Amino acid sequence: MDAYITDIHGQHTQPTQIIDISRMGVAFVSDHAMPTDEQLLLNFSFPGSAIRNEITLTVLHSNSVGSQGRYRNGARFIAISEVCADRIVDYVTTAPA
Repeated sequence: MDAYITDIHGQHTQPTQIIDISRMGVAFVSDHAMPTDEQLLLNFSFPGSAIRNEITLTVLHSNSVGSQGRYRNGARFIAISEVCADRIVDYVTTAPA
């Protein structure tokens, strides 16, 4: 699913693609290496939903992947609302229609 990563000051935003998500963290692909051990904001909507989710996270690793200059990133959530966590659990545990 499409998402955006923004620095904590809201000055730099870049599009990203979520490839895995759980209650505690997320894996995503980006066009640039992401800084590790720095707080960032993840903003996304689940497919078919207009609700925007915003989560504060820290990137644990950012590694080059493939031959097209993309990076696979793994991040841990630092601050997430309970309602957002519930939406994540519902999304990953509900079978596709």
